[in-house]
Amino acid sequence: MIRRILLTTVMAVLVMASAYGRTINIHGKVTIKGSGEPASGAAVFDSSNNRLLSVADDDGRYHVTFESEGQLMFSHMACEDKIVDVNGRLEIDVELIPETKTLTEVVVTAKGRKANIDPEPTDLILQGNTMHLKTKVKVPSRMLGSDVRLIIQPAVYNVTQRHLSYLTPVVVDGKHYAITQERMYDWDASRDSLMPYRVNYKLDKNDGVIYLNDSLHVDNPNDDYMGVVLSSLENYNRIKYTGSFEIARGTVNPMRFLSYSLSPMGMNEDKFLPTPEMELRDASGEVNLLFPVGKSKLNLSLGNNAAELNAMIAELRKIEHDPNAMLKSFTIYGSASPEGRYELNQSLADARMKSAMDEVMKNIDPSLRQNAEISSRAKVASWDDVVTMLRADGLNDEADQVQRVIDRTSAGDGRSWAMSRLPFYKTLLANDYLPRLRRVNYSIVSSGYRPLTDDEIAALYRINPTGLSKYQFYRYYSPLKGTEREQALRHALAAHPNFVVAATDLSEIMLDRNENPAEILEPYFADPKKWNSLPVSTRLNMGIACLDNMHYSLADSILSTVPDTPETHKAIIYAAAQNGRYNDVIQEINEDSPLNEVILLLTIKENNRAWERAQYLGNSAVEEYIKAVSANRLDKLIEALGHLEKALTLDPSLLEVAKIDGDIVDLLDEQDLNETNE
Repeated sequence: MIRRILLTTVMAVLVMASAYGRTINIHGKVTIKGSGEPASGAAVFDSSNNRLLSVADDDGRYHVTFESEGQLMFSHMACEDKIVDVNGRLEIDVELIPETKTLTEVVVTAKGRKANIDPEPTDLILQGNTMHLKTKVKVPSRMLGSDVRLIIQPAVYNVTQRHLSYLTPVVVDGKHYAITQERMYDWDASRDSLMPYRVNYKLDKNDGVIYLNDSLHVDNPNDDYMGVVLSSLENYNRIKYTGSFEIARGTVNPMRFLSYSLSPMGMNEDKFLPTPEMELRDASGEVNLLFPVGKSKLNLSLGNNAAELNAMIAELRKIEHDPNAMLKSFTIYGSASPEGRYELNQSLADARMKSAMDEVMKNIDPSLRQNAEISSRAKVASWDDVVTMLRADGLNDEADQVQRVIDRTSAGDGRSWAMSRLPFYKTLLANDYLPRLRRVNYSIVSSGYRPLTDDEIAALYRINPTGLSKYQFYRYYSPLKGTEREQALRHALAAHPNFVVAATDLSEIMLDRNENPAEILEPYFADPKKWNSLPVSTRLNMGIACLDNMHYSLADSILSTVPDTPETHKAIIYAAAQNGRYNDVIQEINEDSPLNEVILLLTIKENNRAWERAQYLGNSAVEEYIKAVSANRLDKLIEALGHLEKALTLDPSLLEVAKIDGDIVDLLDEQDLNETNE
């Protein structure tokens, strides 16, 4: 009874397994119909219970392990759900149909503002990419009245780019001017663009001072800048006075000489590496079964029949139990040897083929052969086949004799009788060659998903250098060196512009040879919210590229998201310093080199200490230049001129820097120095 129950249970399980089919690995791509764009983030469900199975990646690709006879449901925002029958397929691509939606247009209107200007001599101070202008404007009471408006507009002029940037204006209205404006018919304060900048200031008393303190973001700190103030005095119906003043020439920025060398990184985080991609590839095998003369039933004791059949069954079982493979085609070729009557031989070939097919079908699961092309063919071998085999074995004399019989006789019993009269018929043909023609061949072709080998990837690259997947590109370029590696990386990015692994590895190459990779890394700057999800090596190289481009605030922002490790520490502290955040890093940078110590002392306006420490610097062009800055800050004119002259003698290109350097530009007006450099 117990055995019956167990047997019944086992049979029930087998029936259920047969009903649901086998479990297979399914791959595919989900796209949007019409546009062909990948449906990134599309969800893949088991349609029978709405169980989430997978989510499509950025390229729209997905992978699920699922029943071969089940149904999948694909869902994506703004698209109609789609249910697909698996039917044993390993590859299922799906197009989703977009739903019809109405988009609301939003019109953004920007309110413009007018600007004008007026101030006194000062310095333009650079702190990272921020330029600070601080000055004061003395307002004489004799030129002002109660019925006027005074507009003072500070601005910064980029001499290099020939571009004027306005800062925040200051507007002072006389008492009666303000009252008159307010009483004016149809007057609306919101339409007066200068109203937000109006300050309370009495113009009809003694002379006063208006203080200006503003800043401006600049993309290139090494451009030539000029600080200016524009002023305008107007009454109700006309402009009474205008003036413009240059209040600062050049920028004070000793950090331009900060000395450091940073090491970029290649991709070193496994979780960002592309995963192996399974691709459909064909594989084939062949099995040879021999039959005794005149017999159609398979005899496993004959020759290697048992081993051959076992090998075939093992191959079929391997396909059956591999969730990444399916049987693509199965073909049986049955043949009989040519001796005797042709009709009998053809019947033997058909019978042998049927016998072999029955044996094979017993060993193939029904679910495995549902997608396979099953075909068969029976034939009678010819005596020409015997000639071919003899010549292949080097028996040319025997082959010639067989060929003469073929040439002299017609096909049929007469030819078979003539062949039997040959002296080597029994010892050679009947015992060896004719049995080899009484056989059944099985040709098995299977399709399976597997990663390509390195040789297969290299062959694809030679055919189409931009046709590889991300994983294939990574496998291909990883062992390469020099120009071959760089060329493969550029091809990878041409094919996959957002391939962060290739962009990181290429940026490392470019930074190592002092070439800026900002264009290569550009896609990753767009959304700061996504910086934390980027590889550390990518963010490090982005930060170094920004430092090279003098985008110091951006470099500091990016590198502030990077973990502080021995590999990233130096870039982090120098980005902070270049962006004006000295407090946390100044001691460490001071210890990096004596030159950097003096530069930071000048930056924080510790001028006396900077001059003191400058005495310990060497005599390179940059060090002499920094000595000149230190001396000039303390009005040590003779020392400043001497050090500047040495610096320009060692490196004449520093003259172009001096012309825009607020710490030095006044020294260039000295006649002796100009003559020295002419």
